[in-house]
Amino acid sequence: MSTHGAVFARIRVGWTFRSNTGFTALGIQRDENATNINGVLFRIKHEMMNGFDRREVGYDRVEINRDCLELIPPNSSDKSEGDVVADSHQVLLDIQPGEKIWVYVPQDSFCAEANEDHPILQSYVDTVLQGCLAWGGTQMAADLVASTSNWSPYFLNDTPSSRRPWLFRKEYETIDRILRQNPATHYADRRHPEEFATAYLIKMMRGSWSVPRRNSMFTGRDSELKQIHAALTSQSVHQATLGG
Repeated sequence: MSTHGAVFARIRVGWTFRSNTGFTALGIQRDENATNINGVLFRIKHEMMNGFDRREVGYDRVEINRDCLELIPPNSSDKSEGDVVADSHQVLLDIQPGEKIWVYVPQDSFCAEANEDHPILQSYVDTVLQGCLAWGGTQMAADLVASTSNWSPYFLNDTPSSRRPWLFRKEYETIDRILRQNPATHYADRRHPEEFATAYLIKMMRGSWSVPRRNSMFTGRDSELKQIHAALTSQSVHQATLGG
């Protein structure tokens, strides 16, 4: 599978796809007034398209014109020292006349911003930005972050051992620095799982002692409690417990 960095014109990207599995993903939309966004173009065999269509539930595959696309020469990116590039010997991708360029666009019924039940996930952000760092270095990753809209304070650091990022998060220092430098990312609002649960559970609690509001569908257990009381007081009860 050959890949190539690219700049897409008249396309807007943002955190606008609400997944059925409980998180918010990136989605793109055509917008004649949008600034350019960057990404990675890759060539696949035609028979693989059905598999991608099945995977991208909630998205429609849409063809885009070639005049919306500009390929980035592999060695033209302004990379900082220490940046990793996937393959410095790659040549400019040669798009053949019969080939089509497809993108996946969210269906309207799946379009919604992040909330407490569908947060932005750090693991998803890492996957996207690791690809940018591999293809175009720090500048490509920073450009994508800057051109992405709909960042949200509902930002969950779901990565394994999230308080020890050096264990599992590749390029975590670079990624966190890019996020921290752009206030729109709500980096300061990113929470570890226990912090996220506490912050948004409290909002749903009521009363000075954080007791939940009474369930209006609850009819009581008076009858059952009377039956238990009668059974316990009308006969001898032998109780056995574990020692210690």
